[in-house]
Parts: sequence; C-alpha cells; structure tokens
Amino acid sequence: MGTIFDCVLVVPQEGKLAGFARRFGIQVKICFLPMLHGVYTPYRGIATDAEQLRQSPAYQDVVSLIRETAPELVLTNTCVNVMPAVAAKSLQIPVIWKITEIIQENEHTNEAVQMIGRYSDWIIGISETAITPFKQAGMSEKLTVISPTCDPSLPAPDRWVHLRERKRKELGFKPSQICIGYISSFIYDAKGLKPFVDMALQLCETHPRCRFWIIGTSADKKYYDECVSRVKKSGYYRRFTFTPFEENVSLAYTAMDIVVIPSMVKEGFGMTALEGLYFAKPVIAFAQGGLKELLESVGSGAFLAPPGDTQALFTLATTLLNDPELASDTGWRNRTEAEKLYGIETYRAKLHTMVTQWLTRFPGWFPYIQPPNGPVYAWGEGQLRTVLVLEPATVRALLFPLNVIQTLPLSPLPPLAIGQLVHEATDTRSNGRTGRSRHQRLSHRSGVHDRTKRVTGTGRRKLKTRKKKRVRVGQPTARKRAPGKARRSRVRRRVSNRR
Repeated sequence: MGTIFDCVLVVPQEGKLAGFARRFGIQVKICFLPMLHGVYTPYRGIATDAEQLRQSPAYQDVVSLIRETAPELVLTNTCVNVMPAVAAKSLQIPVIWKITEIIQENEHTNEAVQMIGRYSDWIIGISETAITPFKQAGMSEKLTVISPTCDPSLPAPDRWVHLRERKRKELGFKPSQICIGYISSFIYDAKGLKPFVDMALQLCETHPRCRFWIIGTSADKKYYDECVSRVKKSGYYRRFTFTPFEENVSLAYTAMDIVVIPSMVKEGFGMTALEGLYFAKPVIAFAQGGLKELLESVGSGAFLAPPGDTQALFTLATTLLNDPELASDTGWRNRTEAEKLYGIETYRAKLHTMVTQWLTRFPGWFPYIQPPNGPVYAWGEGQLRTVLVLEPATVRALLFPLNVIQTLPLSPLPPLAIGQLVHEATDTRSNGRTGRSRHQRLSHRSGVHDRTKRVTGTGRRKLKTRKKKRVRVGQPTARKRAPGKARRSRVRRRVSNRR
C-alpha cells in the first residue's frame, strides 16, 4: 500500500508490530479503541450497540486522531474494530473495511453484515469464504478479495537445508526423525490442539520415528494443561516439544516435515497454512472455511479431513509418512502454486486492480493524481484531463503506479489550468478534515473547471488564468487609454520584441 498511499498505522499500544512498521518508514500512532466483539458472534441489537460507541470516551480520541491525521481514506481491520468506521463516517471520510474472519452464522448475522455495509464504502475480504455473507446481502459491487501474501523477506530455498540442520540440532531431533508441527499464536479450544494430540498419540504407536513440535502461547490454561496432561500420561512425552513462542517462525517450518492445522472453527484464511505451503511442506487441515479454500486452490484438497475427525487426520498423516516421495511432491507443488496464487506480485496486482476501481467509481476521493515522473491529472467529463499547475501549493497530487494510470480513460481535451486561486481559511466544521482549503474541497466534490480561452486567429487554445483586478484603497486608478492608442502600443511592443 505504501507505493500508493502515505500509510499511518494506528495500534493500541507499543509492541513488535509498531516497531516493525517504523523500521519500514510507516508512521505509527497509539490509540486504544474498544472492540465490539459481538460482530463476530452476532446478537439482536448489534447495530444499536455500534451506534452507541459514539458515547464512549474513546470515541472522542479517535475523532481527534482522524482530524489530526487528516486521511483521505480510513481502513479498519477485522469485523470487531467498529469504532474507526463509525468515527470516519461521521467526518464524511470514506471507509475501507477489511474482513479477516468469518462472521458466525445465526439468526442475527444479517444485522451485523448490514451494519458493516452501512459504515463502509468498500469491503476487502481475505478469502471468498469471508465475503460470502456480504455477497448474500447484495453488496457484491463493493467487494474485493485480497488474500494475504507471504513476507518476501522469508529465506529462499537455497538456505533451507542450513536452517533446518541448525534448528533441528537445537531441538535435539536426529536426521532420521520426522517432525510433525502444530503452530498457533494463541492456543485455546478453537485452535484444535486436542485433535492434534490425539492424532499424534496414535502415530506414536505406529511410527516411532515421529516427533511432534507444538508452538503457541496458552490462551486457555485449563484447556492447554489438559492437552499436556494427556501427553504426559501416555508415556510418549519425550517425543513432544512444547514451545510457547518462536521468534523466527521461518526456522520452525524448515525444521518440520509435515504441518497440521486442525482448527475447529472456520478460519478466514489460514496464514500458518500459507507459510507451510511456502516452505514446501505437505499441509493437513480440517475441511472448512478459508483453510479448505486455500488447500484446494493449490491442489491439496486430498489432504483435508472432515472437521473434528481425528481419525481422518491420523489416516492422512500415515499416508504421507508411508510414502516419502508423495510427501515431497506434494510439498513442492504446494510451494509452486502458492507462489503463483498468493505471491507478492499477485497481491500487488489485486491491490492495483482494486485501487483502479476506486479511481473510476469514486473520482471525488482523488481530486488530483499523478504517475511517477508524469503530469498531474484531474477528472473532467468522466476522463482524466492533464493539469497545468500554475501554483504548486494549490494542488496535492497523489502518486499512482503507471500501470494504474494507463488503465484509466485519458481525455483529448487541452490541459486544465489550475492555480492562483483565492484561498480561504481551513474550515473543519463541515466534515472534520484539516489541511484542505474550502476551494479544494469544492473541486474535490464537483470536479475542476476549464479555465481555457480561445485566442482569435491562432487556431490554438492559449491557457490563461482569470485574475481579479485589485484596487488599492487611497490611490488613484490608472487613466484609461483610447482603444486605438492601446492597439498601436501593443503593435510597437511586438515589433520591438522581434528585433
């Protein structure tokens, strides 16, 4: 996004994400906002509760932050992050709402979906599964699917062997042992650690070379302790490694041979699965939500188990363990397809397509646009008109990639002359924005007027700007010349200029 927009990240507190963003030159603001978790599990009156957020003390904080930052667009992330959308809409700023999870289905789901539709101008889903309820609600015209992509800085395949040996030595795994991995940021019942443990204990009986690495922080101590206790009582505890947090997740995948993601709920996408695919690992998961969509897209639908079916997980793992060539072929096919479908270039292309839709559907969002090292454009009569900027301070052009500009209709009409305008004081009363003059807001809404005049006898358009005559108070005005004298004077000046 940073190739098109100046991005400002708002986080609830300082942490790894804030530091990561700053290292890449992204401005970071701290503002704690309460979530409305009922959007994920809808209930009667959820829309009323969303509107009641205006009464929260935090609401004024986010309004002040938006006014201070003066964004052209506000992007709110996850379905439960409602307050930024409500605040931005109240300030008449367009809202892009990114849906990263699947809203649970019940009799009140449509109320939650309609509420999101009311406070958003565009909706991004991270999978087809995530946007299904919005399609069903008739919002297809403002939906885009942009699935996550892998970090381009992840180590390339030529480094994997070295990283694998280093990590497995640290874990105490022998070269002949097979590591089956489970990764989750936070572990609770929905993340399916219990089915993983049940599958693993069955494999301990049939495949003594298997080792199991479980990575994740306990978010439900009782649930987590039950899973660990089951392993301890089995007598196979020494075959399991429990790691609360792994700093370098790429090292984890290189050490694994099979990745299992037994999520008990419908995931919006499945980033862990995508990372496993990137590192050429066969991935096994329950067939639901975004995980099902992801594995089927790369040709690994055969490694999906019915949701909650531990025996099916065991059967699929056994198939891979008994056929190393199948496991290797599956892993490398996963990587090839994942790069093609979810690589950074595909991600960027989808982003540019979406922004192009914004430019054509909502030209008022971007009064002036410009390709790198190219002319400034403004919308006029449904097409882009070149702009002759006479006073640069009056125009704030947003840079767009050339491939985006090239897809837009260009007008054959002559350039628009912009500049030397009468500025008024910044007015934030109408929509809460700062940093934009009243004239700029008017042109933002209604387009830019053509200030060209035709000069008689030349056959060409000559750009002239209309200047208001200024009369100095207390001083005599200039004496008017007779028309003939004025004409002769101009002729003499032209002749003298040719000498």
